Amino acid sequence: MKITPEILERQWNSIKYTSGGFLQIDTQHPLEWHIGYQSISQRTLLLVSDTEIGAIESSKSMIVSRRRRESDNRWTLSFELLRNEQQGVFAILCCDIIEHSRPAVNEAEALKLVIDRYKQWSRLLETQRSGLMDENSRKGLLGELLFLQERIEKGDSALTAVQGWVGADGADQDFVYEDGWHEIKSIGASATSVSISSLEQLDCADEGELVIMRIDKAAPDKSGALSLNDAVRQISSKLIGASDALDLFRSKLSAYGYIDLQEYSQQKYSCSGSQRYDVNDTFPKLTRQNVPAQIESLHYELSLPSMTDWLKG
Repeated sequence: MKITPEILERQWNSIKYTSGGFLQIDTQHPLEWHIGYQSISQRTLLLVSDTEIGAIESSKSMIVSRRRRESDNRWTLSFELLRNEQQGVFAILCCDIIEHSRPAVNEAEALKLVIDRYKQWSRLLETQRSGLMDENSRKGLLGELLFLQERIEKGDSALTAVQGWVGADGADQDFVYEDGWHEIKSIGASATSVSISSLEQLDCADEGELVIMRIDKAAPDKSGALSLNDAVRQISSKLIGASDALDLFRSKLSAYGYIDLQEYSQQKYSCSGSQRYDVNDTFPKLTRQNVPAQIESLHYELSLPSMTDWLKG
């Protein structure tokens, strides 16, 4: 039976804090799993294994402990939640770790999957307390993925295409290639303006382009609709024969704050079109060079109907 966050929530709520015991869950798995409380309020996920478990670092969100039981010489690994405000995402994390390691053929393989997945979650929770990307971030990532897929399909080598996705590493522009830079913005089909979030976003010595992706939520059965996970899998399938590119792609997704959670499969989106604008010396943009030095940062909106002079055919 597949474990869901709702099931875990009900099971945790059924445990009496003062009992000090743990409840075994999910018996059809290579590892033995339990949930409980280390103290009155600290929810804990615990696994038991015959395979030796190496040392694992804790994080700001979780205490990770391993020990060998004297009673039967078996090993335990526990994940103890520190931040009560993260109980909802902790249930998602626990389900994800259990399901991610379920396909393993033995304990050793399952343990490796558990530890690798925990490390992904740990990095994610360092930057996103909720653990999940908000709606704007999801649509933003989807727009960038659709652009990346387009570059691959138009003939860029897999590694070149992925290396050019520099926004995932914190660069001011989303993509940089030999033909220039590209800033991707995902907005709704009816939107008439686009947000520029910093003075640096359109500030580059070379000419580039602003790419508008028209993305909206869609019904699951809408033709051409896809989820965030669908987009990731489509690109991953194109990188199967290029292991360096695939590894780099996965690393950039992780840096962006994405891991392949079931929650990112539920909502479908539709891209109804795109527009491209030349960003050159005459383009209406604010940069460090044309605003007073006293202005440290700003956010502004561009009116798309007024920018036909820069719209590419």
